[in-house]
Amino acid sequence: MTVPASEMPSAIQLDGAIIPWPLFTLDFEASGLGEFTYPIEVGIARWMEPDAPISSWSVLIKPTKAWLRHRIWMPESEKIHGITRDELDQGISPRWALEHANALLRDHIVYCDGGEHDLRWLRHLAHAAQVRPTFELAGWNEVVRLLSPDQRSRMALWQDRQPIRHRAGDDAMRHLVSLAVALFQKDGQS
Repeated sequence: MTVPASEMPSAIQLDGAIIPWPLFTLDFEASGLGEFTYPIEVGIARWMEPDAPISSWSVLIKPTKAWLRHRIWMPESEKIHGITRDELDQGISPRWALEHANALLRDHIVYCDGGEHDLRWLRHLAHAAQVRPTFELAGWNEVVRLLSPDQRSRMALWQDRQPIRHRAGDDAMRHLVSLAVALFQKDGQS
């Protein structure tokens, strides 16, 4: 999924010293919430610079035998994200998923809104992959708090109008597009 630069508003209200470029968001879908769950999908959205399009990547993660034996699948979560256990058989290995995420994110700070859940799922993914993440997770609110009250209001209004799909790539993209809406303004708007 990509939002072309031509569809972004034409003017930007941004202090480059406040919000560093490029910007990345990450989202996980999982077998459920809690310590004994596992990641089933990872999604990343990237915004390389203000005039560049925002793009996303996501992939289903095939559960390891250890996850299937020692972790839980919550039917309630399946109802939310709509990903079935059978679909995960077509997913990729945790190692490939994390290696690809590392290649996309390198040494950057990556924002996410899942707090301890995202940290836990990243740890589970790294342990299963036997690969260390090359990026650092930070809370989405670290970006939001840098916005002016008007920018936060624009972001919240836009997000209220956009459904949460509960799919990793779409949800990561939703955050960066909402940030673009908050930062960009058309001529004559405040």
